[in-house]
This record gives sequence, structure tokens and C-alpha cells, in this order.
Amino acid sequence: MSTTLQSIIEEFSPEDQKRIQSKASLLAEEMICHADSLAEVRTALTKTQDEVARVLNVKQNAVAQLEKRSDLLLSTLRKYVEAMGGELAVTVRTGAGTVIMLDSLSSLAKPSAPQRARASGGARKPVAGSASKAKHEGTSIT
Repeated sequence: MSTTLQSIIEEFSPEDQKRIQSKASLLAEEMICHADSLAEVRTALTKTQDEVARVLNVKQNAVAQLEKRSDLLLSTLRKYVEAMGGELAVTVRTGAGTVIMLDSLSSLAKPSAPQRARASGGARKPVAGSASKAKHEGTSIT
């Protein structure tokens, strides 16, 4: 029988286990902040390609190919991030240091509620507040 890291950790006191978990979480956050690829983000979140593929309803090979791409649609990236339990945030950083959060692009292509058929063929009224908006934030979301 082989020894696993989890079995070794279980031999520590509850306080030490808590400290180990805290340090692991901190290191994972640092890995995510400095990740150079989607695969590194996935690894930091302790997800496998198989797990992500199951959520996306694709084969593992498709996830591997997606992680190698350098050009993605925002909707594809959003689905990938959500499959790992995250949420996509699109920001613009200006040369002056201003950070603008683009909510309309972060939620791009999210499935909307199904539209009910109308009995009358009347024109639809525009929805109030449907114009795209940008929030100015003092800090960046990573």
C-alpha cells in the first residue's frame, strides 16, 4: 500500500492540519495570480482536465487543446472558468492606472431565461438599463 500526502497530513494535529490547509490555500492563490496559462490556473485550483471536461460536456482532449490556444472567444473562456468554479471578470487597465470593470463583457453569452411566446405580434419595448456599463474600481480583481 502506498502512502499518500493526505494520509501523512491526517497524522498531524488538527491545529497543524489547519495551518497546512491555510498555507496551501495561500500558495494556490499566489499560483493563480502569477499563472501564465489556463492549465496553471486549473492546476492551482486542483482540478483535472477530466473534471473540467465533464462539466463542459466535452472530451478531455478538447480541454487540453483549449488550454494550448492563445486566442479564445470570451464566451469559451467564461465557460472554462465557470467549469472550475470561478467567475470571469474582464478589466481594462489604463496607462494612468485606472481600472475599469466591464460587466457587459464579463457576462457575455451567459444563457438567458427562455423567452415566452407572445400572443400579440407587437413590438418589444426596450429594457431599461440595458446599455452596457463600466464600473470604475480602485483595485483589480485577480
